[in-house]
Amino acid sequence: SNYIADFFKEIGLKPVGESYFHPFDTRVGQTMLEGRNVVGMIEGSDPVLKHEYIVLGAHFDHVSYKMVDGEKVVYNGADDNASGTAAIMEIGRTLAKQKEKPKRSIILVAFDGEESGLIGSGKFVKNKTVPIDQVKVMMSLDMIGRYAESKSLIMGAMDMLEGGTIQLMKIADEQGVNIKKTGGEVMNRTDTKPFGDVGIPSIYVSSGIIGPYHKPEDDAETLDYDGMELISNMVADLTVVLADNKSLVPIQQLTAQAESQGLSFFRFGVKTDIGTSYHRYPDEFYRGKSKFSTGLGLMTQLKITKNLAIQPEVLYATAGSKFETGNFRTHSVSIPVSLVIASNMNPQASQRFFATVGGYYTYHFAGSVNKESMDFDNTYMQSETGIVYSFGMEVMNVFVSVNFKHGLSNLLLQENLEKIVTRGTYLTI
Repeated sequence: SNYIADFFKEIGLKPVGESYFHPFDTRVGQTMLEGRNVVGMIEGSDPVLKHEYIVLGAHFDHVSYKMVDGEKVVYNGADDNASGTAAIMEIGRTLAKQKEKPKRSIILVAFDGEESGLIGSGKFVKNKTVPIDQVKVMMSLDMIGRYAESKSLIMGAMDMLEGGTIQLMKIADEQGVNIKKTGGEVMNRTDTKPFGDVGIPSIYVSSGIIGPYHKPEDDAETLDYDGMELISNMVADLTVVLADNKSLVPIQQLTAQAESQGLSFFRFGVKTDIGTSYHRYPDEFYRGKSKFSTGLGLMTQLKITKNLAIQPEVLYATAGSKFETGNFRTHSVSIPVSLVIASNMNPQASQRFFATVGGYYTYHFAGSVNKESMDFDNTYMQSETGIVYSFGMEVMNVFVSVNFKHGLSNLLLQENLEKIVTRGTYLTI
């Protein structure tokens, strides 16, 4: 980081604030670790547009070292990501030397802590190192040193900027760069994610994850320097074109995703319940003992707002209970429908907490009492209704919760007999 800051100063970039360094703290377990981004700026020439920003970023950290037979084996990370860091430095030198400066301001950021969870880029956005609502485009150069092997360049999420792909292809054709794909989704595994989460078109620039990825052999002599130069020149030209555009507008989909914290209107998945159930006799003083109970099926979520959703499900379910005279077991199709109330999504960890409450309808298609088939014609109801509620957490689209089932309807056909209702507690994934 000292080296990068000295380079920024040497080529004439302005610091953002009092220093090129922007330190941050992050907790890992019980340890508070310190990191720092390195930030420089080329101020725009237009009196109005200079207050809008194009961010060029690359992470300068890697995965450190490991001990092998008492010897330290260093992971130099030449491609991941000295290649991207060197590129933004050279792009900065090129743009700083131009007599006619771009209309918008160019922010160059060397991010720390990317390998530990996009920490530096996340802090840049969260701490509003520059006014985030004035950042119009972000490009993350992450692993651009294998163009000779891949023979193509990824410009991920270029479609998130209105007209962006057209401008990119024009420049790429002029410079002879083969664009493999652009795409309409922000890359989540690099420093584009924190910017994309707040609705900024964030382009992932890479020659691909190939070669000795996260291995000690990722060294300087393995890089394709001609390819790096070709890519850097193309990104520099694209940066100037974007900086001089009359307007830079994200597509509506990206804006909508940011407003809804990246949650789509319709979500679909598989659900399993594992737990216990028992049958209760509300009119008596006793209840059955708990037995293993489970469910498996499909679930959907239909978003109402970023914090509310409707969750219908279709499950195969089996519930049981134990009595002195034997076991009670049902096999059923269950249809719960719940209202989901969720906290805001934590963009750094893609997690949130939620609670659900709703009702269910169950159709018992088979069952046994004391090893005899249940008599649905004369004794037992095939339909059951009740309420369900849960408390849980969502992490990276995986839901983990504790669910409770509270039957309201009588399992017995004849109302003059004692009443039996279902209770259940489940771990749900």
